[in-house]
Amino acid sequence: MTLFNRITLCLVFLTVACQLVTPSKEVTSGTLDLRSFPWKTGKAIKLQGEWKFYPHTLGEMAPDASYSLLPVPSLWNDVPLRSNMIDGKGYGTYILDILLPDESQIYSLYLPEVRTSFRITAGNRVLLSGYPAEDKKTTIPSAQGQSFTFVTKDHIQIKIEVSNFHHKEGGLPNAPIFGTAETVQNYILAESTMDIALTGALFMFGLYHFILFFYRNKQREAFYFGFFCLVFAFRLPFVGSKTIYAMFPNIPWELVIYVEYASVFVLGILFLWFVDGLFPRFIETKLIRYFSAFVQFILVYGLIIKPEFYTEFEVVFQVLGIVYAVFLGIRLYQMVAKGLPDSHIFFLGYLILFFGFVYDVFLAYTGEGESSLSQIAVFLFFGVQSTIVTLRTARTVRKKILLKEEFESINEQFILTNRFYAKFIPRDFLTHLGKESIEEVKLGDSSEREMTVLFADIWEYWDIIYSIPLENRILFTNSYLGRIGPCVRKNNGFIDKYIGSAVMALFDGGIQNSIKAAEDIQWELEKYNERRRGFGYLPLHAGIGIHSGDTMLGILGEEERLESTVISDTVNLASRIQGLTKKYNARILVSLTSLMLHEDLDTIPYRILDFVRVKGKQETVMIAEVLIPGIDSISDQKIAYREQFEAAIFDYERADFNSALNGFREVHANNPEDIAAQIYIERCEYYQTAGVGEDWDGVSAWEK
Repeated sequence: MTLFNRITLCLVFLTVACQLVTPSKEVTSGTLDLRSFPWKTGKAIKLQGEWKFYPHTLGEMAPDASYSLLPVPSLWNDVPLRSNMIDGKGYGTYILDILLPDESQIYSLYLPEVRTSFRITAGNRVLLSGYPAEDKKTTIPSAQGQSFTFVTKDHIQIKIEVSNFHHKEGGLPNAPIFGTAETVQNYILAESTMDIALTGALFMFGLYHFILFFYRNKQREAFYFGFFCLVFAFRLPFVGSKTIYAMFPNIPWELVIYVEYASVFVLGILFLWFVDGLFPRFIETKLIRYFSAFVQFILVYGLIIKPEFYTEFEVVFQVLGIVYAVFLGIRLYQMVAKGLPDSHIFFLGYLILFFGFVYDVFLAYTGEGESSLSQIAVFLFFGVQSTIVTLRTARTVRKKILLKEEFESINEQFILTNRFYAKFIPRDFLTHLGKESIEEVKLGDSSEREMTVLFADIWEYWDIIYSIPLENRILFTNSYLGRIGPCVRKNNGFIDKYIGSAVMALFDGGIQNSIKAAEDIQWELEKYNERRRGFGYLPLHAGIGIHSGDTMLGILGEEERLESTVISDTVNLASRIQGLTKKYNARILVSLTSLMLHEDLDTIPYRILDFVRVKGKQETVMIAEVLIPGIDSISDQKIAYREQFEAAIFDYERADFNSALNGFREVHANNPEDIAAQIYIERCEYYQTAGVGEDWDGVSAWEK
């Protein structure tokens, strides 16, 4: 089987595994309604959401037993107040009630690894992984996932008793998989098959490079890479779905954890020796030997102490791993900069491996289990590096000359492309990077600073675009954008990029410049609309979102394609705020924390609009609507009744819905076009009937 076919096969397995399961978004208060779920689609369900959790309880539950709602998947360590587990050590019971169709069906339930033992009960079936108990002495840890089938209808209660005294993390890091027997078993089969396929492919990689080393024993990189592949192939059954239990059901839990941790250190040192073989003396051999001695110490020390001790240092290991990866990445980049043969291919493979490693660490840190994506990244990395070793074995002098000529040609093309690209990088962007001209810009240049980000976009853009001829679409877009740029530049800002009709602008002079630019844009748009009305065209409405914060300006891309960009949560939040303008029929929205930085805040009419949680953000964001006097009657009415509106807002936050409803109705009666008041009226009427819980915080969650 060729390398391409192996990669394709693994990607197919991954795609199939992803298509066999769909996350559940309906688990609330320990209940999930699946009576109308389309079982014929052949998909299983991840039972993720709010489960009932009884801390410090195993066995039968008292009818009046107190519980909390705990997210699944999650670790006790991440939610100590809700789990009542300070350090992840302890025990408790998860319960979920599922409503099912009236007819009997054969269902199946699969629970992956738990920290560190569990007993699962569903219907009349009970299954153990290890043995959960109320103390360390009687608890038997295990990392084995379990699955079983049962026949039921109408209703099923799933109870998972979890006990952890042997690991720093406790809880359910993986959501159970539920569905018909066929769909769940297909999901398990897809995961196991992918692990086995990856293990077999990596073993063949290792064997192939050992054979290469046998015939060319001076090629040290082939030996170390072969050893690296074999160790990784040995590691795979101990992670992920842990297929090692299929071969050795009684394997000790301590051994599984030790291999999972120790193999990472072994792979790290083998990788260094492999790099040293590919690029001799580019990394100091003395440094590699010191690291090898440290790894040997860690391996021996891990055999002596218990997993509950060295898992406490998992964060330290992860930080050291990231430091190691960053250091190695810098050295590899320096190889690319020096133009070493094959270094660019190697660096590409390393980036794949690095992001797979970071993704795995992220999932481990958030308690969301492990992913097949990181394994696929490793496999792709192996494919890239195998290509390098194979090319070096077969390369002739003539091919080296051709490779050098090709590299020089690419470099010349890169220089020409870079000069042309200077037309597209704003001069202000270069200034912030400390560059005099585009020729000085290098890949990786960056500057961190506090800036204000402004997003502006037309609400009706796509409706208009699809209603005009194709040849007029660019003309229409440029006609609008040509009015935005001067407003931004006049107020000491610059446009970073255009995204269709959307404009992203940056300001380095405080929030007041961006507010003034937003007001100028709205007035300029009003002038533009007068002209459009004269031709019988629909008027345009632009929503503007503003937020201030730390930003990272830099040059991203690779040798043949550079782009100036800004990376930060500030950009994402400004874009999300802009997306809310249409929902509230607001011209300008700005985060309240940013607005408070305005030097002349008393001169700006504004009103607090809402407490929201936008998509991709966990924390609450207070947003305010900046009002423009005289621009239209709606804005003038909003200014006139802003005190009543804000008073009703605070009543709403205190869950005083009667008082809030009266206030919003007064505002809406005097300004029927105030969409925000109408939204709050509907909310108050709903909560008057439905009520709110003790955790009411008045925050509105928007998906877009």
